[in-house]
Amino acid sequence: MGRIFISAGHDLSDPGAVAFGTTEAKEMMLTRDLIVKELEAQRVEFYSVPDDLSLKRTIEWINSKAKKGDVALELHGNAFNGSARGTEAFYIAGNERRKQDAELILKALLAEVPELNLRGRVLSRGAKTDTTTPHGRLAFCRQVAVASILIELCFVDNREDLSLLQNHRDRFAKAIAKALIEWSGQKGQTPEVTQVSPINIRINNYEYEEKGILVNGNSFIPIDLVEQLEIPLVNHPEVRQIRYGGIVYVKAVDLQPFNVSVGWDSGTRTVILNRKGNGELEEIMGFGNASEVQLNTFLESQNEEALARFPLLPKVYIEEAQIEGVNYDIAFCQMCLETNFLRFGGQVKPEQNNFCGLGAVDGGAAGAFFPDMRTGIKAHIQHLKAYASTDPINKMPIVDPRFHLVRRGIAPLVKGLTGRWASDRLYDQKIMALVRRLHGIV
Repeated sequence: MGRIFISAGHDLSDPGAVAFGTTEAKEMMLTRDLIVKELEAQRVEFYSVPDDLSLKRTIEWINSKAKKGDVALELHGNAFNGSARGTEAFYIAGNERRKQDAELILKALLAEVPELNLRGRVLSRGAKTDTTTPHGRLAFCRQVAVASILIELCFVDNREDLSLLQNHRDRFAKAIAKALIEWSGQKGQTPEVTQVSPINIRINNYEYEEKGILVNGNSFIPIDLVEQLEIPLVNHPEVRQIRYGGIVYVKAVDLQPFNVSVGWDSGTRTVILNRKGNGELEEIMGFGNASEVQLNTFLESQNEEALARFPLLPKVYIEEAQIEGVNYDIAFCQMCLETNFLRFGGQVKPEQNNFCGLGAVDGGAAGAFFPDMRTGIKAHIQHLKAYASTDPINKMPIVDPRFHLVRRGIAPLVKGLTGRWASDRLYDQKIMALVRRLHGIV
């Protein structure tokens, strides 16, 4: 059993084929997003490749995370002077197993989108070797470290073909997700619920038009609302989901780690949700959104040896940050920046257990020493709290040797650290760029 990698062909800077007011990249991203929704609903393990990566970087990104048994699919749209139509899947020449995998995906598409065989005209152009393409070989089929297929969903420059994808995108996505799950050997796990009662939803002080459901005293909200809140559920199996009446619902209380407060009004049977807006993402005091697994994966994707010396580091960052009410996403990404993803290499050495450059001076002092990893992390969190808040330390003692030197509460946002924590004028931007990468936000 393996995991799934799903990639939308081209990237934000490369539109691919352009026709009828749209682009290949846009259509593939929209289709990918629906596939992701289907995979989330089935609670399988998968990765969605970020949209800002070139083909070369996409392959490197997948290979940095891939394990034996994983599978990878890249979505594309074709183009041929507007005269051709159809769906075709490409596999590496000479590999009969990959041919069967490609045929599996095409078969699922034909079953879910019978229009591909409309009026006897077969629009499924079949499984083909990558040597039959104009390029002679496809990097995605040959250089990805695990089983990989490239599929051309339609001819973007053919009006009928493009309309078929646009009008039935949900069915394309459902078919591809089903095939990917079968290909990877995973099994969908979304439970079907038969007995529920409807509830109202209030989000950020307005009444949401759709209803939620109450199951065994627990509030669940439609996954569409979760997506509107821009909460990344990818690789968060701890967020419980159920299917009822053909709709996927998410357990409301499981969204609390994503800066969502959850309340309940029994009089009106209303679940009450509030979430910080995008303008508050840089607040140092608050919740972290990432899971421990996500922090581990993010760190190891940049440095495979990162956790060899500090295997429990992500776990401890979460624990210490939660004690003091500090956003551990920010603290963790600051650590990644300061230590070059635990490579160190500058004035501060690994044996110092100093993960944020405390006391280090450019061209001068090497910085503070701490007896163990947890103490060093605790000092980092306390120093951040000193800058961001006037609240007292919740768990004594104060181990940050520079805590008393900070003007308390002077930097509640990450941008306030620039010029104070570090002289780099782009310091805050670099930290927030890592935070966005951590969550796959472009």
